[in-house]
Amino acid sequence: MANYRRDVFTVAGGAIAHTFMATSIMWLRELRIHISAAPTTAGSFTLTLNSVDGADHNLVVYSIDPSTASTTDVFNNDLDLLLLAGDALNIAYANADGRTIGVQMIFE
Repeated sequence: MANYRRDVFTVAGGAIAHTFMATSIMWLRELRIHISAAPTTAGSFTLTLNSVDGADHNLVVYSIDPSTASTTDVFNNDLDLLLLAGDALNIAYANADGRTIGVQMIFE
């Protein structure tokens, strides 16, 4: 059976500015998001790779504006993103409506 690792955090009412730093080679397998109520104010929830190889290799891995479809739950298991030691994943969301948001990233 594979070894899995999780990065889990909750933000109650404020902006999200979260960083996960890979300390060894691993795969990002899933992103799970739960928002307490559908946002009504536009704003992108973004997951960005900050590459150990420098800014020229950074990229937006996933982005969604949860207000466009009254989204409260996101489950994405199509990521299969290889992370190298020193790579960072940044999650950002303004959360203008002040929702409580739970986020899980699942790694293998």
